[in-house]
Formats: sequence, C-alpha cells, structure tokens
Amino acid sequence: MNLLIPINSENNLCSMEENSAWALASLDNGTLKQLDTYEKKEDINELIDYVVVISSQEFISEFFIEGIGILVAPMQRSIEDIVEAYMFRELHEVTS
Repeated sequence: MNLLIPINSENNLCSMEENSAWALASLDNGTLKQLDTYEKKEDINELIDYVVVISSQEFISEFFIEGIGILVAPMQRSIEDIVEAYMFRELHEVTS
C-alpha cells in the first residue's frame, strides 16, 4: 500500500499548492516499510494507492482520473500521524 503525501519543508502535510515535495509512504502489514521523498510527482515510478490531502477542496480531479483514492487528514500533519491514522481508519475518503 502506497500513500502519497504533499509535504512542506518541515516534512508535514500541507496543501498541494504549498508543497515543496512529495512523500511516498510504503506500508506493509500495518507498518511503515519505506519512506521516500520526491521533488516532483512525475518522478514517482511506484503505484500510488491513495493521496492524502489536507482538505477535500484541493485540486484532486487528476487523481480521480488516474484511479487513485483520495484521503483527507482532518487533523494529522506529520507523516507518522498520517500513517497511524490510516492504520486506524481515521482518514476520510473522498468520493467523486
């Protein structure tokens, strides 16, 4: 399972308009297996299962078109908190 997270210079979730990089969190059996950082989304060659956004008001249509699920982290900002919230199903899924 791969989660794509727009991050700022402090490695915290931010809006896609303000992000300085993308974190790709690879999860396996409920644990964070690998965490990679990319400057551009286009540099990622891995399959992305979900993108985590700060709000459902973000520009997310491109992810819907690509068949990528959208999750909203209402309070979580750190990557660790986002991964934990995903494991406990605390992130809200956006449907078209």
